Amino acid sequence: MFFLARKPRIHNDEIELREAVPSDARGIIEVAGAVGREKIYNVSEGFGYSEAEERNLIARAVRSRDLVLVAEEGGRIVGFLTLMRYFGGRSPKVQHVGEIGINILDGYRNKGLGYKMMDYAIDWARNKGYIKLCLSVFSTNERAASLYKKCGFMEEGRRRAQFKIDDEYADEIDMGLFL
Repeated sequence: MFFLARKPRIHNDEIELREAVPSDARGIIEVAGAVGREKIYNVSEGFGYSEAEERNLIARAVRSRDLVLVAEEGGRIVGFLTLMRYFGGRSPKVQHVGEIGINILDGYRNKGLGYKMMDYAIDWARNKGYIKLCLSVFSTNERAASLYKKCGFMEEGRRRAQFKIDDEYADEIDMGLFL
């Protein structure tokens, strides 16, 4: 069972979706590290931010048009989603576009959590005035691509053999959703 919360609540038998607070930084880093070490879902195999940097990113997101959403079970972060202004929002040309990234721990995938997180983010983006959302996914990550299509994203482009995962080449699939 999933529920959305305005204030942090902990339930051992349920997964809570809520907007991150700075104290979630360590849990987010742990999830990103675990997913990265699997080497098949993310470009990076580690996490590029320190705990202090992640705390600052979360604090900035709260004050801006960015979202960091966490999935928490029993006080442990088991997944997170980021929705950030495209290109860091550094140009007025892209203020209408948000870019999504999602990480979910092994053992919590294929249970509807990704869909709930995406649904929350899409609704949040509409309410914040975004016009378009985008993301990219490895062609080898068929489950994620299927989730994104279920959420209404469409393939907009493909970079052939953009990544080498172990001994296999994977395309980068760019996907978009107009709100």
